[in-house]
Amino acid sequence: MSPRAAGRPAGPARSGPGASRGSRPAPAGRRGSTRPSRRSATVSNPDTVRAGGGVREPARRSPGGLTGRAAVLGLVVCALVLSLAYPAKEFLAQRGEIGRLQEEQRQTQARVAALEEHKRRLADPAYVRAQARARLHYVLPGETVYVVVPPSGSPGAGAEPPTPEASADGPWYGRLWGTVRAADGSAP
Repeated sequence: MSPRAAGRPAGPARSGPGASRGSRPAPAGRRGSTRPSRRSATVSNPDTVRAGGGVREPARRSPGGLTGRAAVLGLVVCALVLSLAYPAKEFLAQRGEIGRLQEEQRQTQARVAALEEHKRRLADPAYVRAQARARLHYVLPGETVYVVVPPSGSPGAGAEPPTPEASADGPWYGRLWGTVRAADGSAP
């Protein structure tokens, strides 16, 4: 047995392209390769093996544990959120606008229905006569009109308006004329 294969168990006999070279087992690297593997039997983590065959330090990570892949994933998520934020905002604003416009449309349709009903009533001559009598106090020929006057003791009806009191300086036109004369420079 060769000194290089001393730590490896013997495997079954190989057949195929590398079978004529000897009876040693296939290396851990590529299939069909006759070169021995560079991995050491004492290394437990394959990420710590150097290309030259020695052991290297594990890959360094930032103190927060953020790897490059996590940073790229975070950037992609942020980009997606930012690219969807404006359309979502516009969508919600448009839904609110649609609701407001539907309510306005319902109110307008109710107003149109009320105006159509009023138009239908105005086409009736009896309704027009009744409105003219009630609102404009119209009477037909031959009818007698009676006006009811409220009694004088009731508030607002038949009460005398308050009389304005003259000021101590005289009437307003006397004060006005005095200011005109004072502006002219002559004494009152």
